Amino acid sequence: MRHSVAILAISVTALLAALPFAADRGMLFLASEILVVIALAQAWNLLAGYGGLLSLGHHGFIGLGGYALYVLSRDLSLNPYAAIPLAGAVTALVAVCLAPILFRLRDVYFAVGMWVAAEIARILVLRIDWLGGASGLPLTAARHLNRAWMGPNAYWLALAAAFGGTVIVWALMRSTFGLRLRALRDNETAARSIGVAPRRVRLIVFVVSAALTGIAGAVHFLSSLFITPFAAFDMTWMVTVVFVTIIGGIGRLSGPFLGAALYFLLRETLAFSSSWYLVALGIVAMLVMLMFPAGLAGLFDRATSKILGRGVT
Repeated sequence: MRHSVAILAISVTALLAALPFAADRGMLFLASEILVVIALAQAWNLLAGYGGLLSLGHHGFIGLGGYALYVLSRDLSLNPYAAIPLAGAVTALVAVCLAPILFRLRDVYFAVGMWVAAEIARILVLRIDWLGGASGLPLTAARHLNRAWMGPNAYWLALAAAFGGTVIVWALMRSTFGLRLRALRDNETAARSIGVAPRRVRLIVFVVSAALTGIAGAVHFLSSLFITPFAAFDMTWMVTVVFVTIIGGIGRLSGPFLGAALYFLLRETLAFSSSWYLVALGIVAMLVMLMFPAGLAGLFDRATSKILGRGVT
């Protein structure tokens, strides 16, 4: 069974990798956007779904990742593609600095604290001329890139971010670290009694989540060639990521994929009317949460088990 899943995953990845040779520019841009949202949802799911740390400020890491890409490629004369993993390192370092303050908070207070940190980051960027202030920054290093390949390269980077993030979450959850993380999420007192160090475990998952988010943010703003504080630190990022993860199935590896599929299906189908699109998202969110608390992933698992059960009988 595991070999079949691995072969299927490799086959799907190979097909997706070949998409730039068959898709037009519009389809490629949409596919890149979907993959970036999946990568962001996996990073948020790692922290909130598996770690039990609800964040309403991950858009701060998205913005910091984007700005890190632009500044590193400008001031250090780095190739923008090479600067993307460094953008993840920058957001990871920021997470390490924030952890001593934010980890003093619990539950909804941690969520609000993350939102406050993201807003502070946005205000600071707005006021720093070195970062372009309210006017934003252009990706000056883009002039050294082959324009014909920028679209395909951005897509392949988004694909790597989505599937790389998924593999990292999968590997962490299958390790002893994943067991400690789940134990801490479910019952901190019991986890402490068996030797789990809460602060260390939370720090690791927080830093990894921030790094993955920063990389995804950098990949997204690579293709835009321009970044502003309003776009980089837009709260809409959080609305999208939370919707995708919860509807897909929080704490489930397949949740971000299923949630993103439903989200973009609704968005593209109702693109003619932004108001109806938002209404549809709200209705679907309420229906799924009421009827399928485990999200689309739980519904998919139930349907699969029934089909396999009938096949066996």
